[in-house]
Amino acid sequence: MAFASREESWGDASRPQRWRGVQEREETGPPNGRDLSGDSVFWWEGGRLHLPTVAADRLLLINFSGDDHHDLAGHLERFGYDVHRVDSIGIALPKLAAEPVFPTVLIAAYQNCDRMREAYAELVDGIVAIRRASGDSQIVMTVDASIDISLCCDAINNGIAGIVEVQDGRVDAAVLRRRLDHAQERYERTLRDARKLRSGEMFEGTGIVGGSRVMAMLLSQTARAAEVSDAPVLIYGESGTGKQLVAETIHRLDPGRNSRPFLSVNCAAITGTLAESALFGHVKGAFTGATEARNGYFRAADGGTVFLDEIGELSLALQPKLLRFLQEGMVMPVGSDTEYSVNVRVVAAANRRIPAMVEEGRFRLDLYQRLNVISLEIPPLRERRDDIPLLVDFFVKKYAEQYDRVVTAVDPRVSELLLRCTLDGNVRELENMIRRALAMKTEGDELTLQDMPAALLQRHARATGHDDEVLAKEVVESACNIIASGEMTLPRFIEECERLVLKQSIGRGDETHTDLSRTLGLSARTLYNKRRKFRL
Repeated sequence: MAFASREESWGDASRPQRWRGVQEREETGPPNGRDLSGDSVFWWEGGRLHLPTVAADRLLLINFSGDDHHDLAGHLERFGYDVHRVDSIGIALPKLAAEPVFPTVLIAAYQNCDRMREAYAELVDGIVAIRRASGDSQIVMTVDASIDISLCCDAINNGIAGIVEVQDGRVDAAVLRRRLDHAQERYERTLRDARKLRSGEMFEGTGIVGGSRVMAMLLSQTARAAEVSDAPVLIYGESGTGKQLVAETIHRLDPGRNSRPFLSVNCAAITGTLAESALFGHVKGAFTGATEARNGYFRAADGGTVFLDEIGELSLALQPKLLRFLQEGMVMPVGSDTEYSVNVRVVAAANRRIPAMVEEGRFRLDLYQRLNVISLEIPPLRERRDDIPLLVDFFVKKYAEQYDRVVTAVDPRVSELLLRCTLDGNVRELENMIRRALAMKTEGDELTLQDMPAALLQRHARATGHDDEVLAKEVVESACNIIASGEMTLPRFIEECERLVLKQSIGRGDETHTDLSRTLGLSARTLYNKRRKFRL
């Protein structure tokens, strides 16, 4: 392989070393549990986030094609790179999994078009394997210029940072230099983001809370997705996991779009002509009730981001129009024959697998492929239970301020109860529980079990086999402790319990006086007298 402009100055061995030895280690030595999933530049061990050792300008040259690339390796070395050459992806993988890491990987693919097509699947599988082994090493690839660009699409989707064309066995040195410099800049930015992630700076104010390993991985992926400003994102997650929060975070971290609008559309809530008008706009008189022209979400969010929630509910009739917009970036309002160019990033979300809907004939395969450029999956709360105490503290602080409550502590039994319970509604259900508890709380500066919804306590009692007798014993035990401490006498304790039960029951506000008296096992007059007594 030759260079089209060898005389171009690429610098020399004295060029500034961009990469310093960045590492975070326990004093006992380097970790031995590095995650090789390819999802992150860091790995999680011993409750700490570790960053890798990075050597200055290391570059791994992989000779995938079997052609002679000695000329290429020699020039890269003279350009100041510490080149490590291997003859296959299989040999490269152990090197990529070890330290120090390679910020850049250059794959010298086939120069022959026919051979490239034959080995295409093998190459794409190899790229996936490199991503898994190397974390966030940036990959650049050389390919023959005659190869159909569609053959490179999967390679790009699997993490290629740049492609350099080989024309008649020659590479444009200036182009290759730009691709390699861009790859190193991407790696450097990812490393900075990992440090921000560890400190919590990057996601401060987003509402995303979590210190578990799965959340650390998700946050890293979210930061990387924000870098690719023009790529659609498809977010999977059960109801209540926070799909819109992740979409908003992608928009916020995208420097090219975060000053422009972020608009959210629930595809399940719009149908027919209304759906097309909501997305693409309409002109006056386009249909009955169209008394004035509207731009629609895509034109209104020009330069920013549109979040399509519940994308699986989008009608089959509207899916081809969304596909055309994703392909061409053009919008034609309902009732108009004029097209408008719009620059919008589309982030979509679904709570069920789109491929299954494709097989059922409910979703277009080509639209799914267009949306699935970057895919993120938000774990359900049951897979990140370690985050529950953090979430409880976050929501207590949020709603104590909103409802003007002074709550300085959370009873450990509250967190223990929530850790043991099944929360099918995920983070949304947990948030609503804490919100209700703070809204109804009137006394004390600690969130206690008595503040939590009765339905949660009953559900936990059934799940753990705590029948009424066991619960009664727990109440009696608490009463004995309070009385023994001298805080209350027995009559005073009984009276206070009665007052609190009546107050909480009345506070729910979902029963009439007569129904409430029946629920409490009291006559309507007795309940009336007790409410007067306790001024409830």
